[in-house]
Amino acid sequence: MTLFAAGARLSRRRFVYPLTAIAALGLALALTLSLAVSTAAATAAGPAPSGARVLTVTPVFGQDPNVSRHHLDHAFTITDPAKVARIAAIINGLAPFPIGILSCVRGNGAEMELTFRARPHGKVLATVVATYTGCARVWNLNARDGGPVEDYTRSGRQLQAVVLSIAGVRWPYTPTALPPLQP
Repeated sequence: MTLFAAGARLSRRRFVYPLTAIAALGLALALTLSLAVSTAAATAAGPAPSGARVLTVTPVFGQDPNVSRHHLDHAFTITDPAKVARIAAIINGLAPFPIGILSCVRGNGAEMELTFRARPHGKVLATVVATYTGCARVWNLNARDGGPVEDYTRSGRQLQAVVLSIAGVRWPYTPTALPPLQP
C-alpha cells in the first residue's frame, strides 16, 4: 500500500464508503432536528388555544341510562382570564397519548367538553373533549393535525377533576360513576 501523499490513488471503496457514512449521519442529524422542532411546535400549539379568555364546560353523559340525575351536573362558564389561561396551560402540558395497540375497556361516551372563546358568546376558538371512560384521552375537535393527549396531569389527577377544582365547581354526579355498558 502506498501513501496518498506519495501520489497513490484511493480506491473507489475507500472513497465512497466514508462519504456515504458522512451523508447518512448528516441525514440522521437533520431528521432528528426536524422532528424535535416539529414536536416542540406541536407541543407549543397544544389542544387548547392560548389566547382564549372564556371557557364553557359542559358534561356529556353519553349512553348513561339514568337520565334523571343529569340535572345535577350543569354546564358553567369561566370568565376569569387567569383561570382560563391556567386550564389551557395544563391541557397543553399533558403528555402525548401513547401510539400503538392499546387494550382499553369499552367506553360509554361520557366526557367533559371544554369550549374556548376569546369573549363571551364569541366565535369558538377550540372545542376540547376529555373522555372519562375507555381509553381516557383529551383532544381538540377542531384540530386537523393535533393528536390526542393523556388525560392525567403531572400531579396524577384526571384533567376533569383539575378543571372543576380550578373553577370552584362541584359536580355531584360525574360520568365516572356511570354503570358499565351491557354487551
